[in-house]
Amino acid sequence: MKQLLHLFMAVREHPYLTLSDEEWSDITRSLEEISGEWHRQRRDSLSEEILLTLFRALAYRICRAIDDQLGQRSGDKQAKDTARGRNAFYFNTFIEELSRNYMQERSVGFYAERLHLTPKYLTTLLRTTTGRTATEWIDEYVVLEAKNLLKYSTMNIQEIAYYLHFSNQSFFGKYFKQHTGMTPSAYRSIK
Repeated sequence: MKQLLHLFMAVREHPYLTLSDEEWSDITRSLEEISGEWHRQRRDSLSEEILLTLFRALAYRICRAIDDQLGQRSGDKQAKDTARGRNAFYFNTFIEELSRNYMQERSVGFYAERLHLTPKYLTTLLRTTTGRTATEWIDEYVVLEAKNLLKYSTMNIQEIAYYLHFSNQSFFGKYFKQHTGMTPSAYRSIK
């Protein structure tokens, strides 16, 4: 989902989509498949995986429709000259940098320097554009990756801490608990 974040941000500026017949058909077919699997009421591990896969397919089909709409609108060069266009450019660039560096770099100063902005201006720009600060975005990425690793990897908590470039397991545990309200061990044990 991190790769698709820019699409969801674009929906804030363009909240209405005009779907083609093919797009509408794809989306309704996905919804019907989800409904069918849900109503079969088979509660085994395979059914859970099937439902997750169907939800992902639906999300990707919606993202493709959004991406198609954005592609049709991107020919308008005047939008790039507006403050909104500049803010969107900086946001997208920030997200690209964050996607590449969030495991090693968690300081706003690092990202501001990469965008040739001051940390204060980057935070103000992001808050204006997205309603969240640079620090909140950085923490969100780190916590999301930590959750994924805790749920879906075989790495132990110490390995995850080092993988995410925390100085030690204790610091990782405090960081994780501060942002989720639970310890990494407690999160891992949730089914």
